[in-house]
Amino acid sequence: MRGILLITAILSVGYAQELLLKEIEVKAKREPFEESLEIREVRESSAKDVGEALTKLGGIWKIRKGGIANDIVLRGFYRDNINVLIDGERVYGACPNRMDPPAFHVDFSEVEKIEVIKGPFDVKHQGSMAGLVNIITRKPEKGFHLKLNAGVGSFSFINLSPTVSYADERFYGLAGYSYKYSKPYKDGDGKKFTEVYPSNSPNRYKPQFINSKAFEINTYWAKFGFKPLENHQLELSYTKQDARHVLYPYLLMDAIYDKTDRFNFTYGIDSISDTLKSLNFQFYYTKVDHWMDDRYRASSGMMPWSMATDAKTKTYGGRLEGKIRDFTVGFEAYKRNWDAVNYMMSMAQFVIPDVDTKSFGAYGEYRKALSGKLRLVAGIRLDTTKTEADASKANTDLYFAYKNTRSTSKTDTYPSGNLQLFYSLSKETELFVGLGHSVRVPDPQERYFALKRMMGSDWVGNPNLKPSKNTELDLGVKYSTGKLLTKATIFYSYIKDYITVHDQNKVNMVMSVMNNNARSYDNVNAQFFGGELDSRLALTDSLFLFGGLSYVQARKDTKPDKNIYSSKVAEVPPLKARLALRYDRGWYFGEIESILSATQYRVDTDLKEQRTSGYAILNLKVGGSYRGLSITAGVDNLLDKKYYDYLSYQRDPFRSGVKVPEPGRTFYVNASYNF
Repeated sequence: MRGILLITAILSVGYAQELLLKEIEVKAKREPFEESLEIREVRESSAKDVGEALTKLGGIWKIRKGGIANDIVLRGFYRDNINVLIDGERVYGACPNRMDPPAFHVDFSEVEKIEVIKGPFDVKHQGSMAGLVNIITRKPEKGFHLKLNAGVGSFSFINLSPTVSYADERFYGLAGYSYKYSKPYKDGDGKKFTEVYPSNSPNRYKPQFINSKAFEINTYWAKFGFKPLENHQLELSYTKQDARHVLYPYLLMDAIYDKTDRFNFTYGIDSISDTLKSLNFQFYYTKVDHWMDDRYRASSGMMPWSMATDAKTKTYGGRLEGKIRDFTVGFEAYKRNWDAVNYMMSMAQFVIPDVDTKSFGAYGEYRKALSGKLRLVAGIRLDTTKTEADASKANTDLYFAYKNTRSTSKTDTYPSGNLQLFYSLSKETELFVGLGHSVRVPDPQERYFALKRMMGSDWVGNPNLKPSKNTELDLGVKYSTGKLLTKATIFYSYIKDYITVHDQNKVNMVMSVMNNNARSYDNVNAQFFGGELDSRLALTDSLFLFGGLSYVQARKDTKPDKNIYSSKVAEVPPLKARLALRYDRGWYFGEIESILSATQYRVDTDLKEQRTSGYAILNLKVGGSYRGLSITAGVDNLLDKKYYDYLSYQRDPFRSGVKVPEPGRTFYVNASYNF
């Protein structure tokens, strides 16, 4: 009996070491500018969406607006400054206030891993100015499998997601469903996030909705593939997401519904010849239909609602890519349409006037080992993009009043490229340097948004905006021994024509425009600099240490004539650190984690940003697995601390007026069974 127990213990320790060391090995083999988050790391957390899960990685923060739909911030860049894709598909949210960022439109049950490129080192996708986040969905293992995932937690959270799959030598298919539901979470003081507004605020939630559901989401998805010929692979996938009753205390309205459709088709051919290594084609279509209003708020009074927005986006896109020896060449094209109508009382306004964005680009990338120690990656890209608003819907009076133009279309042509060098100083140590230049075109909101108010401040885009151009230098070192992986990176970015929010004075008298100022957008030059330190260490066969440090600072030029007086860039997070210790015996584990954030005192006074205090929280989790069953139980914010992330509130001149606290003590249990 003792012998059996001893053998079991040895095998379980070996399994733990093999699994976690394998992850260290896989991460070590990635290019230094690339990182990944595996689904195991996601399933062991209390994260409700991809934006929240990615904060485990260095250099990534989130913007919390409620219980779900967290937006991704990469090295202080957000919105369209970074590309967020799903299997290379462009999925654009419909809400002008980012209720539904791209990463919201995928469920964890679909996800295999999440790949991140930091900096302008992606030439395969247009617009990766400051980085790329590509969410990779699952493919089935050989044979028939049924996987059941279930999660429950504090605040009535529940997540159920069964997936069935089959694969053989020529065919595979998988289908899944996910249901997510939660009530509003409580902060460290025991207050629900629906109670953050003062009792006299028109934005406060009505009493009957303070304890209503925070979100309810149903997701259905399917993927099929087969090999019609040797070395040929065809794949079709479709996902439908239906989100209802999603509360956003960060904003002035809530989502009544957010419906998404994603379709993806790929066809690939491998080993065509000694010269042409592979050829891949992709076509995708995505659509989002979104309605938000204030029916849950006091501002709606006795009416069904007093303000609402009906917003829709559609995107068609595709690419053709081939690998010729050490070269990868490709073409990418897409068309994005965004249309949003705002209703205020009885007045309707085309706030985003049916804007089309049409883009075509060609790219090439060269990867070559120049010697046994030196590797080279070089990429180049050229794009042309046209953005055009429907002139019959666009409020050109607002454009003229504030920006001295009535233009409703603009075409931009621009190059991008990068050069990366990797030098093996020894078997364990690699030095790397990257110089990149990438561009992103202003989005339809930044150029053509138009919201006229009866009093106060209007909100208008800037048709004259120039594309933002990031030139960045990254330096770093990676040290890997099999049991240890440490990577340190520093970066400096110079962004010419960075797009910032500002308070725009009226420049032309227009009878229909009664206010004298508006929220708008303008170009300034800016600098971002900082770095990350990440380390994973196997202390013993069963004890593992994880640590990380992320820092970014940003400055911009001032423009007093545009009311831009502050040299600080808005919404740039402070220093963040993470330290975790894990004891893992293979069939069970325990982990304690501390997350620390410094006080953020570098604030943009033009937008009335507030100093946010630092914090330290403690998380704890345990888990185990036996055959096909895995269970993780944990508690986040163990000491029930009330705290705020720096990105917890919307800044002037379109502020909601309150900060949204992070959740207090949160218990969760995640289980999965695979057979």
